[in-house]
Amino acid sequence: MNELFQVLQNSAESGISQSPLQIVINLSLAMILGLIYSYVYRITNFDGKKNKIFKKEMKGIQYTLLLLSVGGAFIWIVVADNLVRAFGLAGALSLIRFRTVVKDPMNTIKVFYAIIIGMSCGLSQYYAAIIGTVFMCFVLTLIYFIKEREYKRKKALKKLLKNN
Repeated sequence: MNELFQVLQNSAESGISQSPLQIVINLSLAMILGLIYSYVYRITNFDGKKNKIFKKEMKGIQYTLLLLSVGGAFIWIVVADNLVRAFGLAGALSLIRFRTVVKDPMNTIKVFYAIIIGMSCGLSQYYAAIIGTVFMCFVLTLIYFIKEREYKRKKALKKLLKNN
């Protein structure tokens, strides 16, 4: 039993083990791989019908996969090898997930990020908090511009088809 308490105490005392550059590299790689994975998901997930509801859900899941890839990296940057942080984060995320009615998966992920950012600030991991926040804002802005481009393209196509 004393060994368990020793492990918990040692893990509570450990700080951030990554440099700011390493945090940026980790989040960037997670974003690039998440983009690739979400794109492959989109082209391989086909229902055989031209179902508009399915397409809308698929795009939402595609962007959620991208956010989860970056979020997963951000979580492990904050938690590192600390068992106490891992249990604390799991508890906080489970409260939000099961006690809050959020229908859109992307909004649920955004709530998770708010918790992770708060946790990193509370743990005095300022580099992780600042870089993670800026990076998440960048990814959300990227998703916004992708969605906006798709919307404008569909609108132009509808206008073209209507004129013909």
